[in-house]
Amino acid sequence: MHFVFLGSSGAIPGRDRDTTSLVFVGPRDAVLVDCGGSPAQKLLMAGVDPLALSRVVITHIHPDHAYGLPSLVQTLFLLGRQAPLHLACREEHAAPLRALLGLFGLLERPGIFPLVWEPVPPREGFAVGTPGGGTPGDFAITASPNAHGGMPNMALRFEAPGRPAVVYSSDTEPCAAVEALARGAHTLIHEATFSERRPRGMGAHSTAAQAGEIAARAGVTRLILAHIDAGLHGELDALREEARARFPGTVEIARELVPYPL
Repeated sequence: MHFVFLGSSGAIPGRDRDTTSLVFVGPRDAVLVDCGGSPAQKLLMAGVDPLALSRVVITHIHPDHAYGLPSLVQTLFLLGRQAPLHLACREEHAAPLRALLGLFGLLERPGIFPLVWEPVPPREGFAVGTPGGGTPGDFAITASPNAHGGMPNMALRFEAPGRPAVVYSSDTEPCAAVEALARGAHTLIHEATFSERRPRGMGAHSTAAQAGEIAARAGVTRLILAHIDAGLHGELDALREEARARFPGTVEIARELVPYPL
């Protein structure tokens, strides 16, 4: 069991980093979190069969997190998928995502596999994929709302029996709900769009230092920085040290297409 970053950049991709998404892989299925770029190709590059996906979770509908969904659905259809695909999202985003897929004729296409929608309410500790919302598969997934300006969004916790828990903040300002979701987890994947050394160009995000503070308060063992602004891709060591100044555990910069064992 492992997870893989398919991308680790902020909204603007860099030469060596695509926009942030990741996949959690178990012995029976795989769960894709956010869907930018060419997701099927990235899954193949990560050694994951796109047909193995049981669920896609869209944390929010900013383009860099959702624009690849029609491409993924189209590819799975052309590959002959017949099994249902569960699609979890904030309840506010089910209609816009349906409209996006409908724009490409992917909802009523003859012979297309079923999409099982799993709306997630803005409630801390909501269990995704429980009875009534689909089968949980290899991972128990818990969602909590975070703080991303006016955009409804959610952080996610992944757990499997006998394995350390992993929490993904998605895009967020420093947020008590993310801190609470990460308590008792081993790894926190937290966005670090900005650095304290540079003025913030846009709101509703975190610096590496703030990510370190959240990790320290949550008591995790490892912090992985992701969703890094393209302007900081050449300053990754400095970004890591900024987080280390606030967090005594292990700090890493997300590495793309590299398996992280659970």
